[in-house]
Amino acid sequence: MAAPALEAQNLMLSWGDFAVAEGVSVHVDEGELACIVGRSGCGKTTLFHALAGLEKPADGRVLLRGEDITGVPGRVSYMLQKDLLLPSRSILDNAALPLIVRGVDRDAARAKAGALFATFGLEGTEDLWPAQLSGGMRQRAALLRTYLMDNDVVLLDEPFSALDAITRVELRRWFAGMVRELGLSALVITHDVDEAINLGSRVYVFDGMPRKGIVSRIVGEVDVRGEGPAAAKAALEGYLGLS
Repeated sequence: MAAPALEAQNLMLSWGDFAVAEGVSVHVDEGELACIVGRSGCGKTTLFHALAGLEKPADGRVLLRGEDITGVPGRVSYMLQKDLLLPSRSILDNAALPLIVRGVDRDAARAKAGALFATFGLEGTEDLWPAQLSGGMRQRAALLRTYLMDNDVVLLDEPFSALDAITRVELRRWFAGMVRELGLSALVITHDVDEAINLGSRVYVFDGMPRKGIVSRIVGEVDVRGEGPAAAKAALEGYLGLS
């Protein structure tokens, strides 16, 4: 049996001496789009920092297709909640930035990024500034930049939370299609149960209140495709104490 694209094994997370989470085990299979849902303040972003190698867990391992990458940054692509586009660079230059940082010639980097603008629904925005784009278009640009990190395992931290409801639905559908089209394996953080069901084939429930002394854990896992949306939503709300 093939190893998962990305796997966390029994992670223990902390902020210094302050315990955040323990016993966290999650995985994303090849070509899968999975979600982690949890309330604000439970440590979801801290978990993603560990998966991305930006922070080393106190215990446990992170595996990329079976290879131990614990504490090693740059092996998976990671998109933060805010788009963080550089205001003084054009959309094309923002998108090309990961390639330029890796030493690719600027013209070659711009050509490679530009060739993907139509795929990402950005055609015609190459020479615009970030301030000239809508929130949805900015997120598309940020997703293209993330894709050009050239890692086909992608972590996204609440990528649609700042968008209006209509744009959020449109971007969710578009992103799910892009995962299939580009052959990505993706793990998405959200605090929205409906978003998790609409996006993910599987959803993990991460719950706790570390700042109140309740260490966070994975308290449930729901197979959305197997159970269907209605049953999956009831199960997720039950795990979170919302029903």
